Amino acid sequence: MFGKIILILVIYFNVGYAITSNESSLYKEKQELMAVKDELNEFYEIKELEYQKNKAELEQIQKNIKLDEQSIQETKKANQQILDEINRVITTKAMLMYDKMKLGVAINIFNEMIDNGEIDEVFDIMIRMKEKRVIKILKKFDTKTSKTLMEKLRINKEENSK
Repeated sequence: MFGKIILILVIYFNVGYAITSNESSLYKEKQELMAVKDELNEFYEIKELEYQKNKAELEQIQKNIKLDEQSIQETKKANQQILDEINRVITTKAMLMYDKMKLGVAINIFNEMIDNGEIDEVFDIMIRMKEKRVIKILKKFDTKTSKTLMEKLRINKEENSK
């Protein structure tokens, strides 16, 4: 009987020790998990701050790019206006020069320009010339060229009337 009691006590102490060691093991694991959780939270907070900082930097860069793009567009527009003005001055001077030329010389020059693919330049000059002079020049061109130029003149008149 005494052996049974000792055996029961030994089993009881072993079970009690196992439960206690198991509880302390679980408590220790819980503490380790909490420490890992805290480390991960800290890590993610740092990464979130870095992300927000990088995002703000990228937004600022994007704003700078948009400002630079607007500046470039404004410069391009200003340059185009200057170029257009230069072209108008040159065309006006050319128009005056062609207006004073003999009809045959002007037609020969215009034919050569058209042969070189510069029909738009010829048109730009002709729209600034006197109408009577233009009619005389168109009569001397071949029918294809006259038709093309007259079509451009018609379109130009319609655009100007609008």
